[in-house]
Amino acid sequence: MRRITTLIIIALTVLCSRALVSGQEIIFEDRFEGALQPGWVWQRDNSACRRFVNNALEILTEPLFSGEARNALVRPLNFWRMQTGAAPETYRIETECYFLEKPTSQFQQCGVYWIQGNRVLFKLVFANDDGEMYVFPGKKPVKAPGGKLRITVTGRNIIAEFCPLNDKNFQRVYEGVINSSPYDRISLQCWGGQGASTNQTGAASWARFKYFRVEKVDD
Repeated sequence: MRRITTLIIIALTVLCSRALVSGQEIIFEDRFEGALQPGWVWQRDNSACRRFVNNALEILTEPLFSGEARNALVRPLNFWRMQTGAAPETYRIETECYFLEKPTSQFQQCGVYWIQGNRVLFKLVFANDDGEMYVFPGKKPVKAPGGKLRITVTGRNIIAEFCPLNDKNFQRVYEGVINSSPYDRISLQCWGGQGASTNQTGAASWARFKYFRVEKVDD
């Protein structure tokens, strides 16, 4: 019995060590387990059109466009700099989001939005275009109505990637430079685009966010 216990302890120690070696340092994480972590702010608040379900946040897409989306969940992008006076050289923003069913409205989308002042500076989203699903930027076709999105930032350089649902491999869709500022914000949001209705409450209108994470990336 002691031998079995010892073997279990050794196995767990090895697994934990591997996780520490291969994993990245998490700066912030919210898994939407019935409530929001501190630091989020709702813009254009519409509480009747959002809900926590099965450890996820669901938001109803409404017939509005970029800069008008209701229930836009926003937080400072460089919040760690405000807390510590420094920022990691490279960090990664990641979320998993998808529509409960394939969207039916033109340009209906959900994802990550980089906000500067009152405008969207950059976005990485899953969107419906003429009845087909794509990742933007890059207009990469996808079969599922969502998946994982991540943006890796080094200084002003960014790399945008996505991973389809039920997959583990990320695919690069964009690499470039972003003219960021210390006051920029990051947002999770969705909006309905052309043809959406305020009375539209079917599954295709609900976007689900499973988690949001910012992590330091080691060289």
